[in-house]
Amino acid sequence: MEATTPIRVLLGHLSDVRCVAFHPNPSLLVSGSADKSIKIWGLDFGDCHRSLHGHTESVMSVEFVRETHYFFSAAKDRTVRYWDADKFTQILVLRAHHS
Repeated sequence: MEATTPIRVLLGHLSDVRCVAFHPNPSLLVSGSADKSIKIWGLDFGDCHRSLHGHTESVMSVEFVRETHYFFSAAKDRTVRYWDADKFTQILVLRAHHS
């Protein structure tokens, strides 16, 4: 079996990456980490567009809303957060989810 060479290496999280979501436009990716941050990446050059902070525990899931640049994140802090990847802002916090 041949070893593969990565196309891009995205450096920036301070701890393990727990989740990623690719936007349908393949030039955008969102990642969540045990460092409690979310990063929005441009895949054309591998640059971090922005780091988002709001969760107080590890981010365990991220997912884009179809045909938008909005996405949700869920973390061990029992919150689900709704974000705008264009304006780099948090839109809504939903509390009290249990797992």
